[in-house]
Parts: sequence; structure tokens; C-alpha cells
Amino acid sequence: MYAVVAAAVFSTAGVIVRRIDLPAWDISFWRSAFLVVTMLPLLLWQYRRIWIDVRNAGLALLLSALLLAGSFVAFILALGLAPVANVLIMFGATPFITAIAARIFLGEKLHTHTVLAMAAAVVGLAISVAGSLQAGALAGMAVAFIVVLCMSGNYVVVRHRRDVGMAPAIWLAGVISGLVALPFAHPETVMWSQVPWLFALSPGQLVGGLLLYMASLKRIPAGRAALLGLLELVLGPIWVWLFDGEKPDDLTLIGGAIVIAAAAANVWLDSRRPAG
Repeated sequence: MYAVVAAAVFSTAGVIVRRIDLPAWDISFWRSAFLVVTMLPLLLWQYRRIWIDVRNAGLALLLSALLLAGSFVAFILALGLAPVANVLIMFGATPFITAIAARIFLGEKLHTHTVLAMAAAVVGLAISVAGSLQAGALAGMAVAFIVVLCMSGNYVVVRHRRDVGMAPAIWLAGVISGLVALPFAHPETVMWSQVPWLFALSPGQLVGGLLLYMASLKRIPAGRAALLGLLELVLGPIWVWLFDGEKPDDLTLIGGAIVIAAAAANVWLDSRRPAG
């Protein structure tokens, strides 16, 4: 449930960004800036526990922060080089890469039904974006694959240190991504009417989704969490349909239904396996 709710929270980004109406780098900067500012009081309030986590797992927290920041920045770069559909199709590799990395570094089992569910989800994702794919976007798709690698790596790091709170990593990721975005942004152009939507994007959508995903990774295998994460790509067009009245085409709906069915079937089959 943590992973499903996190995917639902993340999927609202498209609706929110439409109402901000700023260039991608400006949105990235303000998202990071609000993340840093709003999380700082929480870190100061829990500084004793934070210090223990940093002392015990400083390298893991730093690595997680770098991977998160890398995914933030690479996603913006990918969208500047390729259409959204071309970028999203690359994310279909995330469950496979995550499951393989978790198998290698964490020794997590990779069951046959999980592989089949991942394959079915990729087919569904391909169907949903097939009508929007465009040629000449290989550079953007390559950068999108960097996002996949960063996300998969972070899944493994968080799963490895389930005993550590990841709030410092999220905060540090905001600092890093904000500094990277600053040279390309124009912060002075933001208007007061855009500020509430920027707050909804971060800390609301971003931090809420990340904390839920971190919580899910402490309870379920990384590969399953990544597979459920694909629900974000399915739910995004649904929110646009509900709030902006732009109905997805039939292929998008069919592909989304396949992704949802694959994820649900995998969870159900996992639940039937004996514990341990």
C-alpha cells in the first residue's frame, strides 16, 4: 500500500506542473529550494536521531542523495531532449534493472512470476505511449536511462540500510539538485500565484512520494516496489483526464490496464508464497 499510494502521489506531477507554467529548470530549482527549506525544521527538531543515522550510515545516505539528485537532474535533461512518451518508455526497464541489482547486491530472490509480470507491464507501457513516440530522440532516451539507473541504485541503497531514516538523504538531494538547476533558472520570474502550486509540487508531492517509497522499500523487495512504481506512469494521464478533461486515447487506457493487472497479479502471487 505504501508503494501504491506513493505512485498515486507522484502521478499528480503532470496536473500540478501545468498550473505552474514555468520552464523546466525553474520548476526544478523551486522544487528543490522548497524541499530544502521545508525539511530543515524537521531535521533540526530530530537532530539527535539524524546525527545517529549520519554517523552510522553516512556513506549510504550520501550515495542515496547523489542518486536521487541524479534522477532529478537527468529527468529534466531528458525532457529537454526528447518527447515525454520517449522518456517514459525507458522507465519500463526500471523493475528489471532494480530486480537484477537487488539480486546481485542484496541476494533478493527473483521469481519467475515476477519476471513475467515485469515483462507484461513493459508491454502495457509500450502500448500506452506507442501513439506518442517520435523519431530522433535517442539522446533524450539515453539520458532517461540514466534516471532508471539512479532510481534502481537508490532502491538498492535504501533496501540495504532499512534501519536508517532517509530524510537527510532527501534533504541533501534537494540541495544538490537545486545548485545544479540554479545556473539555468530565472528565480526572479516566479509570481505569487505560482507559489501555492510550487508548494504542492514540493514539499507536498515530491517529499510525500519519496517518504512513502522509502517506507515501502523497508517492507517489500526492491523489484516489486519498482514494478508498482510503474503505476505512476499509468495514473498520470488519468489525473489529467479528471482535472483537465483531456481523455486519453484507447491505447493509453488499454496499456494502463495491462500495467495495473500485471502489478496486481504479481502482488497476489507473492502473497501466496510461504513467508521466508
